[in-house]
Amino acid sequence: MANSRMRIAVLVCVLAGTAGCHRFAAPEARINAAVPVADEVSQARQAFHEQAAAQGFDAAHVDAEFDSRLKMRALECAHGYAPSWLESEDTVRARLTDTACFATADHALAQWLGLRHAGLLLAAPPLRPVPAQPAPYLVAADRISECSFPRQAGIAVLHTDKAHEVFDLGSGQRLRAIPREGRSFVVDVSDNGRLLSLNQDQATVLVDLERGVALARLEQVNDHRLFWVGQAGAVYLPQGERAPRFVDLLGGRETTIPAAVNGLGAVVPMPVAGRYALLGFTRHAAIDVARDAQGWTATLAQEVEPAQVVGHWARGNLGADGSVYVAQQNGPALLDLRTLQARRIDLQPLMTSLAVPTADADTVYLFGHYRIAGGVEHQALLYSIGRHTLAPAPVSRRLSSTVVYIPSIRRNALRDDFKLTLLDGLPPLQPPIDAGAYLQQLPVVEAAPAGADAAQLAALRAAFLAQAGGGATGDADAAQRAAARAAVLAQAGRGGGGTPVATDADLAALADDAIIETVGVYEADGAVHGAGSKLRTPGTVQVLVKRGKPVILVLTSYEPVNWIIKPDPGAKVAAVLQGGYYASQVYGAGDARIINLGQVYAYRRDRDDFTRLDAEVRQRSGKPVGRFQGSYRGGFFRVGGS
Repeated sequence: MANSRMRIAVLVCVLAGTAGCHRFAAPEARINAAVPVADEVSQARQAFHEQAAAQGFDAAHVDAEFDSRLKMRALECAHGYAPSWLESEDTVRARLTDTACFATADHALAQWLGLRHAGLLLAAPPLRPVPAQPAPYLVAADRISECSFPRQAGIAVLHTDKAHEVFDLGSGQRLRAIPREGRSFVVDVSDNGRLLSLNQDQATVLVDLERGVALARLEQVNDHRLFWVGQAGAVYLPQGERAPRFVDLLGGRETTIPAAVNGLGAVVPMPVAGRYALLGFTRHAAIDVARDAQGWTATLAQEVEPAQVVGHWARGNLGADGSVYVAQQNGPALLDLRTLQARRIDLQPLMTSLAVPTADADTVYLFGHYRIAGGVEHQALLYSIGRHTLAPAPVSRRLSSTVVYIPSIRRNALRDDFKLTLLDGLPPLQPPIDAGAYLQQLPVVEAAPAGADAAQLAALRAAFLAQAGGGATGDADAAQRAAARAAVLAQAGRGGGGTPVATDADLAALADDAIIETVGVYEADGAVHGAGSKLRTPGTVQVLVKRGKPVILVLTSYEPVNWIIKPDPGAKVAAVLQGGYYASQVYGAGDARIINLGQVYAYRRDRDDFTRLDAEVRQRSGKPVGRFQGSYRGGFFRVGGS
């Protein structure tokens, strides 16, 4: 009889459409009706459907999976409770007390929708077409720290301390200024100019550049670095793992790449269609991406341990013909994308800080300096890869000016303070000559220590040469280096092979159980300083500390730097020793002791500056510098883990 009454009630509801009929819905539907999804889920779903409609995408399978996830939300958060048809919605809501479960489930739903939305955007046409006649310049609202240029879209993103400013390359119009929240670092921009990947506040954040909103925030990405892979998806390293993972963002399928890559520095297309290079620090991999009935997938095509290691891959440095990736770390390096082998270019005594592709695939723009009497001389040069020649470049030598390459229009531009100005070309100021001959004509003057150091060095050098009986120029240079080392070690209170006596007992006690890791740069990414000017805007260097033994960090630079220490969960920073010619700031050290070393710095192991730094660290801690990572210009280093 009761079942008959219920069937009659259901029939009446269906025929009359009266209120209260939802009581006869499935239990999970009643639960979700009693506790609706959060606004972030509703907004994410609406935005996804609007984008799907704009692209003519059939979202039926995404909707079906959303409904399935919504059902699981109800079942998991109700903890076995199933409402009866007699209970009102208010009664059902009162029985659902685990609000934290619903909040967690809603956040996961919003993230899931955001990733599907990102997959849609990857498959969309370029945000703006590539213009035949680009605007002559772009002007940001604040000083530009770096730029992002999609390979296949007519836009530019000018990054300032306050915002990510999106510009139309054709009209020069600012399309949107996206506020820069927290501490954020740009990782990658999609080829079609619709998506930006950020390392922001200890997470990976995916940004829709057209709407200016974050689509998803991912916590479990190693180093918080995610890279786009054409229209197919994205690649990242899961937290604590070395095998990269490819994800089809629209379909949701993930593929683990069976390769050991110790940190992802860049992901770039290779000369083979559908193949992408995953550039690590000591190992690289190549993957082939292909589409089947279920969506995109990736397979390992190649794994390479390069003969020459390049530790830092600048963003957007793919050469004009797609066969070479230009790198810079203590000098220019070229990665052959057909073999994934790198070749360093020795241009000593020129110390290069910048290497940038040009519209001519054979030519690389270089910026660097060499020592002269009383200071340094800066040079802007054009280097021919095939002919190994150098020629002066027709570009301002102001240190605040930076040449960049815009791949979509195959043009170089000059970034200077608030403005990005297109260059008509980079014709050499003089005929190119052999690089060796060009470097030999530079009026280089080797620097010597000042004051008492110089006197002590001169005396020791004279004694050494007398003992050695003079010798050739090469011997004299070696003698000078040996004497300089002896002088510095003598000042540090130790002999060449003796054990130093630590002057800081507390630091020495910490050093007994810690490893000492040193990072040295001349300047940081994003630094602004002009020759002869007192204006010095510090750049930023991230130092990621891996879990392992406690670490004592030694951070040194010539220019001012904002050092950002980012320890992994469980990592321990015991102390920070910071030195530099100009004052710097250290952030993220927690309760670790910070010790000022004064004007001591080094960014190359083969110079006297390093000897002084090593002596200073030995004198204070009783231990040598240990592992040393140095670069003229840098923005990202990883330490620890042993």
